[in-house]
Amino acid sequence: KQWYQRRVRASDNDNKIEVPGLRVLEALGATGLRSVRFSKELGALASRITCNDVSPEAVVAMKRNIDHNDCQNIIASTADACVLMCTRKNDFDVVDLDPYGTPATFLDTAVQAVRPGGLLCVTATDLAVLAGNHIQACYGKYGGMPLKRVYCHEFALRLLLSCVDTHANRHGRYIKPLFSYKADFYVRVFVQVLESQREVQKTTSRRSYVFDCVGCHSFHLQKLGVHTPGTQQVVPGRGPPVGTNCQECGKNFYIGGPIWSDPIHDKEFLGQMKEHLVGPGQYLGTTKRMTGMLTLAEEELAEVPLFYELSMLSKTVHCTNPPLVKFRSALLNAGYQVSLSHVVPKSVKTNAPPSVIWDVMRRWALDNGAKLREPDTVAGALLRKQPSIEVDFTLHPLATLDKNVHRFPPNPEPNWGPKARAGKRKPEVESAGNKAKRATKKEPLKDLKQFSCKRFEMNQCDLGDGCRYSHGNKETPPASPPVVGEPDHEMSG
Repeated sequence: KQWYQRRVRASDNDNKIEVPGLRVLEALGATGLRSVRFSKELGALASRITCNDVSPEAVVAMKRNIDHNDCQNIIASTADACVLMCTRKNDFDVVDLDPYGTPATFLDTAVQAVRPGGLLCVTATDLAVLAGNHIQACYGKYGGMPLKRVYCHEFALRLLLSCVDTHANRHGRYIKPLFSYKADFYVRVFVQVLESQREVQKTTSRRSYVFDCVGCHSFHLQKLGVHTPGTQQVVPGRGPPVGTNCQECGKNFYIGGPIWSDPIHDKEFLGQMKEHLVGPGQYLGTTKRMTGMLTLAEEELAEVPLFYELSMLSKTVHCTNPPLVKFRSALLNAGYQVSLSHVVPKSVKTNAPPSVIWDVMRRWALDNGAKLREPDTVAGALLRKQPSIEVDFTLHPLATLDKNVHRFPPNPEPNWGPKARAGKRKPEVESAGNKAKRATKKEPLKDLKQFSCKRFEMNQCDLGDGCRYSHGNKETPPASPPVVGEPDHEMSG
């Protein structure tokens, strides 16, 4: 809604005719619940909402939901999503992709189906692939090498943005990220798809490779291309930014990417979304959570990709975890910028070089009793290196955070995460052998007092029908004295 209203204002400023209602496509609609929300919340702003799914059973449920909610502007469609988007190029103002797993299959047709200046919303739930557990699959689907490090989820966001932009570039288009975030078990991006061959030629200046140290996790970025401001000239990036071995610990590097290294949020767009939550969007049940997420995104350093994490830094040098406020203060006192990342609560996103990061950690570790390890270890090499700055942990006024903002709310319920993939399930056919085994299987003993003793089975128990496995029941009459020469009844039972 905020994107549409901004588009209307831009049209008014250009003295153009009034922008018609939105045409929205939910390409993978399933039961159509998101399209119903589009219809209810956008109201007259949406002139036509196409809700599509390839499954006829899903479309039956979709139509039932549409009729139940009396949504007159939703059109149910049964088609392959790629075929639908390919045959209706430039037909939609908003295209929403939310598949179970990777969206890579649909991106090439999605960037063609949306109109120039339109909005493309993409969700990826295959975080195991994007976060580095399956590097071959990630490179095949997204065209980039993932790194399984503390920043892996932001890395996943930037891999997805790079992949979307690559598909758009093939058709003379490029993307402008408006809002990108990781939440729960998925990543989601909202990008504006624009058309300009000039901007497409600058695309390499928005991508970078990442060199990440195997030992101390210091990372460096290498631009694929360098754009000269005020011109159309883009030259290949010069590097690498590091030597064969890390200057901090002496280890070598992993290489990941290429990733999107430009800003992943539009600050003006985020501000408009927050204004909407304060005003017309107050009815939403997750207002506090959304406000916290948008505040985190606003506070992030736009020009700084990736981040460090305090527990990882402490683990590397074997010391206690420093308070986040003190660590932020040390960087701010040294003249650098610092922020959180919306991905991890104890994150440190900063424009300080790795040498300064480790200067701060070295000072903290040595002041708090960290042991000097052997020189050939990562911790030993880091703690023995001479500092390059004077570290000051004095509290900085910008280091504290507003505690009234719910930046990282807990999950809504235990075991929060993705459920099983939707689809037809064959009924389990039980074999005759398993059925016979199940029929003869004895139930577990619940109460031993319901079973008779061995003497009862041989018609030798004096308690008769009142016999139970344990004769400790006060309601039963006491047993007669045992016969001489025979074992005690309690023992035989």
